[in-house]
Amino acid sequence: MKFLPILPILTRYPFLKVAARFFESEFKSLESAFNSKIFDDALEIAKNIILSSIDGKQFEREFEVGDLLCTTCEKNCEDFENCEIDFPKKAYEELKAKAKLSILSYISSKILVSFLEDWIRIRYAVNEANYYSKLLKKESDTVLRLIAKDLGIKFQNNRIHIVSYVRASSKIKSEKWRLVNRRFSNGYVYATRGEFIRIVEEFLRERLAEKVNVSGLECYFNDVLKELKIKERKFKKSVKVGKVDANVFPPCIKEILAELQSGMNVPHIARFSLASFLLNIGMSVDDVVEVFRSAPDFDEEKTRYQVEHIAGQRGRCVEYICPSCDTMQSYQLCVAECGVKHPIDYYRKMLKTKRKTKRK
Repeated sequence: MKFLPILPILTRYPFLKVAARFFESEFKSLESAFNSKIFDDALEIAKNIILSSIDGKQFEREFEVGDLLCTTCEKNCEDFENCEIDFPKKAYEELKAKAKLSILSYISSKILVSFLEDWIRIRYAVNEANYYSKLLKKESDTVLRLIAKDLGIKFQNNRIHIVSYVRASSKIKSEKWRLVNRRFSNGYVYATRGEFIRIVEEFLRERLAEKVNVSGLECYFNDVLKELKIKERKFKKSVKVGKVDANVFPPCIKEILAELQSGMNVPHIARFSLASFLLNIGMSVDDVVEVFRSAPDFDEEKTRYQVEHIAGQRGRCVEYICPSCDTMQSYQLCVAECGVKHPIDYYRKMLKTKRKTKRK
């Protein structure tokens, strides 16, 4: 019963490298997979995963619950491909069918986002990495370590090798993740189980964001691609900045806004700067929340809470002011020499100039 021990895991985590061997064993080729009976079902799942990612939601899917079946075996072989565990044939076929559907759905989603604009692929990667991260919190340490090893993370128990740690933590915008704030010894950084999973999530995001070669595959995905591209256009048109004039925003704010709307995961200080700027120039909390809807990790409840806090509607009820140009420079958010000391000054100056020009 080939691949039997890993099949329950593959229904939940189809991105594992062993999935490629299983896929080749079952389908032989992509063309064979795309002409199989389960392709339509896989394509529907893939489409829903991407549509949900665009909307900042997570598409729940069915999977098999269970640990590695190797834990019940005394042979301790290291090859899933040549399993000899005594297992009911009907149950094995059912497990295999679920794994095939999961892997084909995953492959289809990767192909589809590679046809679409980069911001969708990035949103998809962030959203799906977070989805799998939530699953991992319920897994045994055996499964968690299997996933981490597959992603190339070097670790000892819950201690992470400094190279793997820095690679992931450099993308996590929080002071506690900076290496100077961590305890480490002999080249390994100490981490809680939750932090270990967060590192896994970041490595997984990188894998999911990789583009795949889609040459010659469009004919299999045409109908779904048309639907996704309609959604892509509608979503981009729906991203607004209220009643303010975005054309006269300072370059630093334009840059943050462009990155956010393209699907990039911008750092916390950049989000704070954008939110406080927009609120300071008169945008409502509702409008600012809508601007952040294009963020790849958008969570409406958390975003609204944070925006209301910046607006002075929560906490100490003090409205925060957008950071000055000096502060923006210190955080490497300044992208041009504007001749002003504050982004708000730039906006007011340019808005005044624009109005004078219109009167002439």
